Amino acid sequence: MIEKMKNMKANALKLFRTAIDAVDPYTCVKHYLVFNNNSSHNGKAELHVGNNHITLDHNLYVAAFGKAAIGMCRAIDELCHEHIIKGIASVPVGAIEQAQRKDSYIYIYIYVDRAEHNLPDQAAMNTAQRIQTMISDTMCADDIFLVLISGNIL
Repeated sequence: MIEKMKNMKANALKLFRTAIDAVDPYTCVKHYLVFNNNSSHNGKAELHVGNNHITLDHNLYVAAFGKAAIGMCRAIDELCHEHIIKGIASVPVGAIEQAQRKDSYIYIYIYVDRAEHNLPDQAAMNTAQRIQTMISDTMCADDIFLVLISGNIL
């Protein structure tokens, strides 16, 4: 009986961890976005998003929003960091410190800004203006703009 209870507990923990991993922002991005550094048909790097194949040539800009932004940015940075020109992520206050406790990963290409609450505030407005400036002042017609959003969209 005790052995059966131990097995049930182990199985329950395994199911729980599998469920958590399935919705982990880092894992989700790595699952749905596939980076191919040397595409067979054009010899250039490609980012595969579903059935879409996007050619990358040091022309990727990233914007991310929400509590899951850090995990999503970490995945994008690992996948195709050499092609990222600039990135901006808006995350809640405390999210950076929480992520650093879990992982010592340092973002080289993604600039992370902070917003105070889930509701629009001045920090969120400043971040939105930085993103708008990034798009209007630095992006060209051949550049790729990847937007990563977590949370509710009204």
